[in-house]
Amino acid sequence: MADHVRKQIRVAAAAALTSLTTTGANVFPSRVYPMQDADLPGLRIYTNDEQIENEEIGAGRTRERSLDLVVEACVKAASGYDDTADQIQKEVEIALDDDNTLGGLAKYIEPRQVQNALAGEGEKPIALRRIVFEVFYQTAMGAPDVAL
Repeated sequence: MADHVRKQIRVAAAAALTSLTTTGANVFPSRVYPMQDADLPGLRIYTNDEQIENEEIGAGRTRERSLDLVVEACVKAASGYDDTADQIQKEVEIALDDDNTLGGLAKYIEPRQVQNALAGEGEKPIALRRIVFEVFYQTAMGAPDVAL
């Protein structure tokens, strides 16, 4: 049995965002990955809330899903944070626009919100740029591991 489409989307997003100019291979599909100096600048990719609506009634109905995919850019909290975070955000948006369906898993993916924060984890405090994308996808009843 394949993984839930939600996980497949996280994995596909991580693959699409690996090897960006600024973050390179520092891409981690986990919200709890502790970022150390060697991982910075880097990306953490995770999913948050999901809204689900039944498109039809009865057996074989389709479920429309709107998922929050978070791409969190992590940068050392030093001068130039905003410039680096802006560059990472640009690279992320271009990469996800290049395959707006994540290999056919989604109907579309669109940036919806940007948040900035500071975190005291790891070796040094880091600045965070959270880019929240809406991922719209569909599954059938009884088959949450197959994207329609």
